Amino acid sequence: MKTFKLTLATALLALASTAVKAQTTPEFTYGLKAGVSFSTLKTGLNAINDKSGKLGLNAGAFARIGSKIFFQPELNYVSFSNEYRFNNTKYESKFKQLNVPLMAGIKLMNTDQMNLRVSAGPDLYYNLNTPSAPAGHKYKNLSVGGVVNAGIDVGSLTFDARYSLGLSKMNKDLGQKTNIFSVSVGFKFQ
Repeated sequence: MKTFKLTLATALLALASTAVKAQTTPEFTYGLKAGVSFSTLKTGLNAINDKSGKLGLNAGAFARIGSKIFFQPELNYVSFSNEYRFNNTKYESKFKQLNVPLMAGIKLMNTDQMNLRVSAGPDLYYNLNTPSAPAGHKYKNLSVGGVVNAGIDVGSLTFDARYSLGLSKMNKDLGQKTNIFSVSVGFKFQ
């Protein structure tokens, strides 16, 4: 719980600092976004088979500070599920998570009406529910990963494609790490 509070406090501090920064620099935007996610739980454990991911949803808020080079913190709600067999028993784990990516990026093309950008950074996930798992194999509340994002802004609309690679095991005993591909559309305010 202390880790969750620290993560949440850090995210809120980052978002609050962007609001203060917005009053002193014109290179600040913020917005809302929503989209779909597809996830797989990767593992090297032979006892897990018939793995399949299902579509989930994501929605959140972002801030972008900087012109050509920028910092983009986000606070997102992410849901996804995975099915797998462990020791001949089928499980469907449904995840509802708070996601905090902290990305640095560069705008490859930057005009008044359109920009093309790429970004990357650390990605923190906190489980808001208790996903089903085999007896004695509980999922961790906090997991860490890395994220790579490509996006385009056309006027006030944003379009993003993102890949999040789990670096820490969500389930230590099953050796599972999250891999999430997501696309989203958003609206930015300037």
